Amino acid sequence: MTTDPKTDRQTALAEPGPDRHDPDKPGLEPQGRTLRYAAVYAVIALASLIAGLQHFVLTLPKSPGGNLQFTDGIIVVTGGQQRLDDGLRLLTEGKADRMLISGVGEGVNRAVLIQELELNDREANALFCCVELDFTADNTRGNAIAARRWAMLHEMRTLRLVTANYHMPRALVVFAREMPEFDLYQWAVTPDDLRLDDWWRDRAMLRLLAREYAKYLAETIGI
Repeated sequence: MTTDPKTDRQTALAEPGPDRHDPDKPGLEPQGRTLRYAAVYAVIALASLIAGLQHFVLTLPKSPGGNLQFTDGIIVVTGGQQRLDDGLRLLTEGKADRMLISGVGEGVNRAVLIQELELNDREANALFCCVELDFTADNTRGNAIAARRWAMLHEMRTLRLVTANYHMPRALVVFAREMPEFDLYQWAVTPDDLRLDDWWRDRAMLRLLAREYAKYLAETIGI
């Protein structure tokens, strides 16, 4: 029996050899597709984080204008002299009856604050009569726990939170979670050295805002 050489060549070409791709066998293509998908998802996640950070910076709260609503108490979260200055000014202007400075370091007392803040007589009197110092808190959640304890002791219901503008979004999330029965108002302090016009060009500023944004996201999703 004779065979047609041409037919044999066509049959050989039609049959899958060891080097030909068989769609029913695993190969490099699915793995490559997975890597491409992972790369696309990574790019989308990075772009979302960058856009979220930009939105976070552009929407940082500002101090409210006009007449402020009276609150039972003021809570100043330590972290900068401007926060203390603003808190004392609000207190002496009659915007609240009492004030708590939370997160005070060891060795700090009212006499030290009067000297460091260069307070006038009116502010010094307000510091001694109406301000309490909390030494227990070492983070934002600790500030909220101390504030709740203090507010309940004095039977308060409305509080104004004083902290830096970049810290305010996270602080409000934490405080609202720890003390949901209280009405919280904000006074956002804009630090003099916080330059938001070109924040992305300043490495120190970029690290500060990115770190705070990451902490805010973690608190928001409950990590």
